[in-house]
Amino acid sequence: MPPKQPPTRADNHRKHHRRIPTNSQHRRLPADRTTLTTLTALTAACLALAGCTITPGNTQASPSAPPATAVVPTTAPTDKDAKYTCPGIPDTALHAMFGPNITIYTYDNNTVTTPSECFVRASGVKGVVFYSAFWYVYDDRQPSDEPLLSWGPEFSTFTFDGVEGQGEAHTSSPGTETDYGNTIFTCGDHYLALSIDNASAMAGDMRENLIALTQSALPWLCQNQTIPGLDKTMEQARPYYAYPTPLPSPTPTN
Repeated sequence: MPPKQPPTRADNHRKHHRRIPTNSQHRRLPADRTTLTTLTALTAACLALAGCTITPGNTQASPSAPPATAVVPTTAPTDKDAKYTCPGIPDTALHAMFGPNITIYTYDNNTVTTPSECFVRASGVKGVVFYSAFWYVYDDRQPSDEPLLSWGPEFSTFTFDGVEGQGEAHTSSPGTETDYGNTIFTCGDHYLALSIDNASAMAGDMRENLIALTQSALPWLCQNQTIPGLDKTMEQARPYYAYPTPLPSPTPTN
């Protein structure tokens, strides 16, 4: 059985980042080899490797960069059999990113004072690979105060047509030394924070996956529809203290 409390992510933030190994020096061809011979050899090599291009006058082969794509649909499933172990986040999206061998942890969402948070671990990967939280802006608390987000070095913004809200992405590109990042999208005083802590374990592009996952959650994040897996709207799930002016603490009853 999963632990009563979701795992902490301190181990992820203490990890050492792997340095990208430098390419070894190419051995020089003897001077009597002609450019035609060189191009012929490179052409033969490229035929065995997809995405390799040869430019006349250039004797180095370079792979074409893969497009940044998402493996997550921008529309969440609504059929009665759709499973939402993470409130508001479909299991199918998590499996698309991290495969079938994942473990999902959530807080006890029946506790009124507990936010809707979710943690995902992937088989064979140390630490948490995914984190999500539907939450509120109140008093001096801002989305950037989320303590469990992984902040990538590349900043960008995003919006959705017809939706009054603003998104920020702090992510990392494939092949860079960092392999973590987050997105935060805010509608009014509701927000959804998503975080990736190990992009090498994930299929698809980090930024595009998180934006697509955010878009699929807009009905309950911004349009006050019931959150699947929680069976409450954002307003119904709002705890008493998450208002601009906190309400009095409820009085315990026998």
